[in-house]
Amino acid sequence: MPFFSGALPMDQLIELIADTLVGYANWENGDTEWVTTDTGARDNLARRCLKYTGDAADIWIALELINDTAGHDIHSDSGNYHGNGLRVTFSASWDGIAHGYPSTAPEESQSYIPYESVTDGGSIHVDLRDLLMTYYLWVDSSGFALMAVPEANSDDNRQSSFICVVEHMASKEYSDGLTNFYCFNQFNVGTGWANASAGAVGYRHREIVRPFAYQHLTGGIQFWSDQWYALKSTGNGKVYFVKPVICNDSAEYQPIWQSELFFKFSPESGLVDGDVIAVEGQTTKYICKSLASPDSTSTLYYAIKYVA
Repeated sequence: MPFFSGALPMDQLIELIADTLVGYANWENGDTEWVTTDTGARDNLARRCLKYTGDAADIWIALELINDTAGHDIHSDSGNYHGNGLRVTFSASWDGIAHGYPSTAPEESQSYIPYESVTDGGSIHVDLRDLLMTYYLWVDSSGFALMAVPEANSDDNRQSSFICVVEHMASKEYSDGLTNFYCFNQFNVGTGWANASAGAVGYRHREIVRPFAYQHLTGGIQFWSDQWYALKSTGNGKVYFVKPVICNDSAEYQPIWQSELFFKFSPESGLVDGDVIAVEGQTTKYICKSLASPDSTSTLYYAIKYVA
């Protein structure tokens, strides 16, 4: 069953995503040394590496739980905003001896989702292997769409819900010589506070990543020109929606794909949390989720795939 929901710590969510993906053709473990085994210490070693072999060039996708106590800078106002969370990295090669992606790989192929954060510049208090995430997850042969929110923790004051989508584009609009993958991420509290443009490489949040091409805080993905990404008819209950357009440039002038895994809706659309949208003439369905977080009433409004 490719749709999952429940409550798990992030290391177990990484394991669930990776184990499910390697059950599909063209996906395999990229490094048997990368595991999510609990070492008993606060570290960054709960991680999995996936290798995708279905394109002309292989690609490795690393999912890492950043869980040490250091408190990594996630804001250009250095020292004030620190966060831990999920890191997604794409690489065109893999070091099987040192067991990792090349040190030169991350900048244009990586994004960081620090969903457990503080604004006082201190360490992250909670061990993320103990922090339950209420999650909604779709996994299929093209990748995954994950929406999640952490349980409340009074010691960390900037907890965020998030969406993370990693999707393989089956047939791009034109040949560009690049990978067929992209990654989209967003917080319920926005992206401006977690821009990390002055922080260390490896801890910079980006909303959209086209591996080896560009990464950007807000550009490169087009949902629509205003708030009406989806509308539910008050006459017959039908839903009309626009799939997000993935672009090959941050200015959004080079459309190359429309996602099959998710789309955006607004609270004024007539849709509410838990609504299931069936695509007419297909078996495909999407489920709408509205996620706030323990430290913010701002809400993510996304529908992710629910039935193939």
